Amino acid sequence: MKKRILLSILFHSTILLLQAQVVETQFGEIQGKLNGAVYEFLGIPFAKPPIGDLRWKAPENPDFWTDTLNTTTFAPVCPQKEFKQGESTYTFKGDEDCLYLNVWTPQLGTGTRPVLVFIHGGGNQQGGANETGGGTEMFVGKNMAQRGDAVIVTIQYRLGPLGFLVHPGLELENSNNTSGNYAVLDHILALKWVQNNIAAFGGDPTKVMVFGESAGGVNVGNLLTTPLAAGLFQRACIQSAIPVVSPYNDAKTDGIAYVDSFTTTGTDIDKIAYMRTLPADSLVKFSTSPISGGIVQQTWKAVIDNVVFTDTPTNIFQTGSFNKVPLIIGSNSEEMSLNAPATVTPSMVTALIYTYFLSPTYRTQALTLYPPGTSNEEAKASYINLVSDAQFTLGVRRTAQCISTNQTEPVWRYFFTHKHSAPLLEPLGAYHGMELFYVFNNWENATLGQAPYFTAQDESVQTNMLDYWVNFANTGNPNGGTLVNWPQYNATTDCYLEIKATPNGSQCGVRTDKCNLMDNAFNYTPCTSSVDIIEPSKSSSFIIYPNPSKNIIFIQPPSTKSFNVSVFDLKGNKVLSEENIFQIDLSNFPTGLY
Repeated sequence: MKKRILLSILFHSTILLLQAQVVETQFGEIQGKLNGAVYEFLGIPFAKPPIGDLRWKAPENPDFWTDTLNTTTFAPVCPQKEFKQGESTYTFKGDEDCLYLNVWTPQLGTGTRPVLVFIHGGGNQQGGANETGGGTEMFVGKNMAQRGDAVIVTIQYRLGPLGFLVHPGLELENSNNTSGNYAVLDHILALKWVQNNIAAFGGDPTKVMVFGESAGGVNVGNLLTTPLAAGLFQRACIQSAIPVVSPYNDAKTDGIAYVDSFTTTGTDIDKIAYMRTLPADSLVKFSTSPISGGIVQQTWKAVIDNVVFTDTPTNIFQTGSFNKVPLIIGSNSEEMSLNAPATVTPSMVTALIYTYFLSPTYRTQALTLYPPGTSNEEAKASYINLVSDAQFTLGVRRTAQCISTNQTEPVWRYFFTHKHSAPLLEPLGAYHGMELFYVFNNWENATLGQAPYFTAQDESVQTNMLDYWVNFANTGNPNGGTLVNWPQYNATTDCYLEIKATPNGSQCGVRTDKCNLMDNAFNYTPCTSSVDIIEPSKSSSFIIYPNPSKNIIFIQPPSTKSFNVSVFDLKGNKVLSEENIFQIDLSNFPTGLY
């Protein structure tokens, strides 16, 4: 009898535990699982499978389901040739039925936790939400959700030709007479799913931060410029990227040539009908590595179709007609170290400089700033610095400058310089994508990130990055608690946070001489302001923004000295007084002037 009672109790407890992991979404119930102390939901469909007639169509909401859907395993990645960073070999992988997202949360039900939505990179032709690097699943959000008390979402989107093909046969299928940008529409539909469903996972749909790295960062930057994404997120973070949108006719020319490589028979409509009969893996057979010799090769891009995108990002930022939200943007110090040629000679550096810089004056300056050296080791260091600065450091500065001068919402710039301690990795410095291990707090699980190579410095970097990112998602300001103050970006001073084990927040100007050289050599004209931004007086003790504010006010002190902040109503009554706080939340106070 005792055994029966015990088994009954255990069975009843199991049923209750399973019920506790069931969430009602707008399309039906889903069943997740507990991963430690975190609820994990993997492979949630946010769109119909884009197969058959839906190939090269805007994504559609999934059909409703009646039975509880099991969401405990990752969905397949989208079709791709997967190239490992720094390698030329590849493997085919993926399934066209790939439009799924994943959620990690510390608690289900109504909540006010910030929501961090991640868009993976891979040159818009490879990658996925379940990407492995260094022997660990890089984008698993368990640690981030648990340690940051936040809701983490990762999404997948169509890649390569399946996500970006422009062709006249596709133009005839929609009322706008355009094609392309299918992957962008995937991003937007996923963000709509977050807005409609994340509250059931304990997230606050008014505290959504979209962030991405490499091509994922390009996609985040592009979302700032499309009116179709307005209101779907309240903060943005661009890591090692800038927004990029291509001319429509250029993509159309490429798309015609691409389709003609498969068939030249019949009308444009006939050609697309034939293309829809081909297996998805055959469509990516022409893909090449997204990075070769340290040079980014982004073949498939979003396009200016006058529907999703109306102009280039720079022009849109310049007019001030974009989705203005607080922004984090930054890059790594040795972006291309994993992808540079194995051997670089001094003559190769000289040749690269002569290719980049046509003026003798600027060539001389470049040879001084990026010296070819007298050994292959010295030459490789200069080569890595040059291609990293030209493709990342420079663009980040231009984008931060352009956005910050055309919105009142704050911009925050970083420069990631931390290095791994493992002997095989330390010489690479801060390579492309390395910061993701620390943002997601997963380096400790990597093959070369475990003891003794997971150091106190690694712990400091991952703890700080997690706190900065979650604070930013929560309030629009990365600062708070005991974190070193991250200075707000200003186009004039170019101040930033150097992300390392012991940041101090005092740096201004990332490789300024080198970026100035490239701006001058290419006759770059910086953006001008399209809005009236009131600069604080130089004699002012604090920067307080935004003013007026609906709920949250941010405070940036001139130093780390102790200070007191008091808030008074119009009658002179003190309603709040705090020491050394960087933000004030007045959402629970009566509406009015303070």
